[in-house]
Amino acid sequence: MILNKPYVISAIEKTTRDVTTFTFKAQDATSIDFSPGMFAMLTHVDAATGQKISRAFSIANCPPSGELQFFISMIGGQLTSKLAAAKVGDIYLVSAPYGQFKLDPNFSEKLLFLAGGTGLAPFFSMLKYIIATGKKPDIELIYSVKYPYDIIEQKELEAMVEQLGGRLTVTVTRPADGDGWTGNKGRVDAALIGKCAPDVKERVSYICGPPEFVKALKSALVSLGVSEKEIKAEMWG
Repeated sequence: MILNKPYVISAIEKTTRDVTTFTFKAQDATSIDFSPGMFAMLTHVDAATGQKISRAFSIANCPPSGELQFFISMIGGQLTSKLAAAKVGDIYLVSAPYGQFKLDPNFSEKLLFLAGGTGLAPFFSMLKYIIATGKKPDIELIYSVKYPYDIIEQKELEAMVEQLGGRLTVTVTRPADGDGWTGNKGRVDAALIGKCAPDVKERVSYICGPPEFVKALKSALVSLGVSEKEIKAEMWG
């Protein structure tokens, strides 16, 4: 555990129209360990007033690491407004790791990942970690985005799932004429889960996304006969 430790922005990448990937490196170059799926508190300190603004973000990279990577929706909030003006070399404070939403170290042979928007971040960490272990569990990942251009790190995501021999299903909730999208359309529901993972009752399910997404999918899983103890969930917003 680290508390208010200085981290330097080492990379800023505009990943989608609304999401920017920020990479922070420990100023003292030390490493931090965490379980895939956990989150960190990121704090901006105003140089003039000393005012602190903090927010939690799921960690997207693989542990252990001297860097922390976050997929951040640039929504114009107090902290994201600061990040919108940030540049490589700026210093923020980090406290981490936190949270009970994490990959079991003795993870199941069958996993179901349900991600909404930037809720993909903890699954990115999990996928990277699983690849590093050399194991190949049966992974079904269903990812919901509003628009086709909202898919975060699409090429890397597809490559990781393919490397693990898993299956990726992306569904777009706000398709539009002319957007070129030919894949699944609409929200994730029991029907889509049942289609993608007919053996859902044999899987450990992980859900991450906005509150309404998490609540709806918990209910959908239960309706499919999944035991609540086999459902792990994290919501934000």
